[in-house]
Amino acid sequence: MEKFKPYLFWLFTLIAPIISVMLTVGFLIVVDFITESYAGIKKNIPISSERIGNTISKFFIYNLVVLSAFLMEKYIVNEIPFMRIIAGFIAIAEIKSIMENFNNIYGIDPFKALINLIKKKAHINFEDTIEHLVNNSEQDQKNQKK
Repeated sequence: MEKFKPYLFWLFTLIAPIISVMLTVGFLIVVDFITESYAGIKKNIPISSERIGNTISKFFIYNLVVLSAFLMEKYIVNEIPFMRIIAGFIAIAEIKSIMENFNNIYGIDPFKALINLIKKKAHINFEDTIEHLVNNSEQDQKNQKK
């Protein structure tokens, strides 16, 4: 065990700046697995060792890609934020998968529901904003005439 302590210290020192990104990627993978499993249970599809293996390999591969991007950004090309770009693409892919699982579970597409909610709120708020601007403009004109 004493032989491995310097190597573990070196490894932890290496990943310390990106541990938050790696934990976020891991969290998204776990949430994706949970929602995928729940969707499978609702459709009477058993959880297989193949699906668990895919999730575990996805965890290691994604984190190795993030680590590689960090090292490339740190030691090869400083100007391009490779790690943030790649972590963003991974996060988008996982969130899309989570939303698809949500759609399979509840039959609601969260993106469409969110867009409809925003449109509805924007329409209401837009009308309120115009009314507020018109009223304030009229009051300002009255105050200027006095």
